Amino acid sequence: MRIKLKGFITAILIFSAAYLSAQNAAGVNGGLSRGESLFKENNAKDAVQVLEYEIMNGQISDNSYNFLGLGYYQLGEYDKSLDAFRRGLKVQPDNKKILSYNMGNTYYALKDYTSAITAYSDAMNAEPSFYEALLNRANALLMAGQLNSAKDDYIDFVGKCPDDPQRERIELLIQALEEEIARREEEARLLAEQNKAKWEEYDGNLAEKKNENGRPDWEEVDAGLENTRKNPDDPEWEKIHSENPGAVADNSNKQKIDDTNKDYGSEFDWEKLEHENEQSVSAVEEVVSDDEDWLTFSDAELNEMKKLEEESREEHEKWLENERRRAHELATREALEKQKEQEQSLENERRLREQLIEEMRKVDEDRRKAEDDRRKKLLEDVANSLQGTDSTNLTSGAEDLIEYDLEGELD
Repeated sequence: MRIKLKGFITAILIFSAAYLSAQNAAGVNGGLSRGESLFKENNAKDAVQVLEYEIMNGQISDNSYNFLGLGYYQLGEYDKSLDAFRRGLKVQPDNKKILSYNMGNTYYALKDYTSAITAYSDAMNAEPSFYEALLNRANALLMAGQLNSAKDDYIDFVGKCPDDPQRERIELLIQALEEEIARREEEARLLAEQNKAKWEEYDGNLAEKKNENGRPDWEEVDAGLENTRKNPDDPEWEKIHSENPGAVADNSNKQKIDDTNKDYGSEFDWEKLEHENEQSVSAVEEVVSDDEDWLTFSDAELNEMKKLEEESREEHEKWLENERRRAHELATREALEKQKEQEQSLENERRLREQLIEEMRKVDEDRRKAEDDRRKKLLEDVANSLQGTDSTNLTSGAEDLIEYDLEGELD
């Protein structure tokens, strides 16, 4: 019986010692796990190893993933930090506010400002009154070059946190952003007007050269050739091939009669004129011998002569058409060559003008870029000084501010 009682007393003592040890540990560490305690002791290297082990064994608290991500962040292992925050968001969606905020800070450190903006917005969606995320999002917007949106967020932050210790600096930054936005807009407007004026002058010169003659050269060539296609009043074949002297004689007599009518009026003695013509014909018949009577042809001979006349006329027309076509081709070729030379000259002038404009634009752009970079660096330095990164107690980054003469520099 004594042995049993002794064993029972021993068990009670052991249990009491274990309970007191646990109570002492809880009092010292405030209920934190070993990994969380190491992180609080600024031992990030050991903290991440212990936290990974605790998470793997299911010992997960509300801050396990947050401290794990922050530990990797302090070690500069940003990819592992982002992975820890993502894992936390899957397992602990209710902790979205702090996990998204710290994820945004990690993206900001990686200079992935677009992703940082998204993460800060997620944190604000989880808690709209989370104004530290609003300030950091304004900083990320400024770093991303979205000056108008950054200005709006800074104004919103000052309106919602009027007692913030950084208010005066933020108001100076807002003023600087307004002036910078106005300066860039005015510069862009002047540059657009300058480029427009240059191109209008260039296009005007081209228009003048194109309209010197009123219309392209090839139209003038076609117009000239069109005139040559008209049949002449006296076709060449009629002058050359006059094998029908009878017809010519008849026409001559008719002309004589017409002239006579004009000279003598309607009372002309037609019988006398006919008698004179008979006498002249008789005289001609006496001169011409019977062997040389060329005025008498058979029907076959007349048909043959008519056929020869038609063939000769067709050949002559073909020859004239070939000549017209050769003249047209030559004139067209010359016009095209001239037009090509003009186009090449205009193209060379256009390229030269574009080159000059590009050179002037590059000089202006380099000068403007250097000035923009200088002013952007000033704004970014101020944004970085405002960036809150102490996410263990969620301060807004008011500590260790870098002093800049912001107003004087940007003026």
